[in-house]
Amino acid sequence: MRNDVEFDRLVDGLYAAFADHPMPADMEACPHCVEPADLALFASTPLRQLTTDQIDDYLGNRGTWGDGTEVPHLLPRLLEAAASGELSYLPPEAVTGRMRDQWHGWPAAERAAVERFLLGWWHRILAEFPSTTSAWGLLEAVAELEIDLGPYLAEFTAIPGEATARHLAEVVEGLSHHGPLPDRAQESMRRWLAGATPTDVLWTAAITSTNPQVADELADAADATARLSH
Repeated sequence: MRNDVEFDRLVDGLYAAFADHPMPADMEACPHCVEPADLALFASTPLRQLTTDQIDDYLGNRGTWGDGTEVPHLLPRLLEAAASGELSYLPPEAVTGRMRDQWHGWPAAERAAVERFLLGWWHRILAEFPSTTSAWGLLEAVAELEIDLGPYLAEFTAIPGEATARHLAEVVEGLSHHGPLPDRAQESMRRWLAGATPTDVLWTAAITSTNPQVADELADAADATARLSH
């Protein structure tokens, strides 16, 4: 997904999959939290033209803006903005949290388009370090949707290089410092980290790194994963 052509293809796939969902005519928001004029402008703005500020305002008012019926209409733009780095401070969970309660009931084609996009977003993250989105942040969002983490973890070996290894080190740190994932994802993550693969990925990158500080960070993460296997 580092390739802009691939990114555009996946974005277009989202818009196509959710094209039959118009903006609800009666979307509401708390008038103390959202100016009525801002709500009216948001509702009348063509989906692809929603600005970063508008999206930030909407996502930042979870529980006081919208009742969920607007999510299928907005989702392509929300995910596009999040993956492209337009949202300056909101994590991926700000988007997946909006869809979590309803997404299991969506048609298979819509769910498939979302899953393809999320995995493509993951490829985009692993391609460079640092990335506009943290690897841990996207894994949290994916786990919240109860999507299998297996294909995501497998990419740590499928996409070799120091950047991928540094993201893996970040995930190891995230598991220690940011609290647990949902139960099934937590168990899957710990089981994978306790295997030989993550330690090998981290040690290989640590040994070949030309940056002593990075090498130390990777070695520390390798030691942490090695301890999980004992």
